Amino acid sequence: MWSAVIDSLSQIIQYFYLASKWLNVPSYGLAIIFFTIAVKAILFPLTRTQMRSMRVMQQLQPKIKAIQERYKDKPEKAQQAMMKLYQEAGANPFSGCLPLLIQMPIIIALFNTLRVFFDPVKHPPFVDLTKAGFLWIGNLGQPDPIILPILTVIATFGQQYMSSMATAGKIDQTQRTMMIVMPLFVGWIARTLPAGLTLYWVVYSVVSAVEMIVINRSVKAEKGERSKA
Repeated sequence: MWSAVIDSLSQIIQYFYLASKWLNVPSYGLAIIFFTIAVKAILFPLTRTQMRSMRVMQQLQPKIKAIQERYKDKPEKAQQAMMKLYQEAGANPFSGCLPLLIQMPIIIALFNTLRVFFDPVKHPPFVDLTKAGFLWIGNLGQPDPIILPILTVIATFGQQYMSSMATAGKIDQTQRTMMIVMPLFVGWIARTLPAGLTLYWVVYSVVSAVEMIVINRSVKAEKGERSKA
């Protein structure tokens, strides 16, 4: 199964490489950036739904706390009351997990693909290894121990910050801690990953942050139109 996934993903990356070649800037780095943007475009409707649901969940917090207090000795009734509240408000408490659940298989597949894609011996016959470098990166199949991990920390922090501001409009103490710990953790791991995968993560995080701004403005505009009506 993994072999078929790796072959398919290799072909997709090659198609994006051919697109960069058509633009007269042949680069597998650009191919990975194009691939990342394509993934984000495909997931945009899901991300938009997730953001809307998370906003509703944030607004429902006072009511949820009231239900928990009212039925603190009756957990089953509390659960039933909260599910009814979610249904009436059109909220899904598990919506925040969906993008991550979809993202993880992509990351795992890309990790396994890039290890072979740029390998001097095992690479697919259609790969042009002379284009395996990108900017300061010598080979996108090998780790970049310094610059990309730093960019990963910055991009991950930016994504988390924009996500928190877009859904809650403020950042609590728990979120502050996660905004420090998570980017550092991801950046530390990025030191050992193929540079192509780390590049994917950086671009994905940057595009996600911009996406949060766009969705947030869209939601505010919709609220303004409804209030005028």
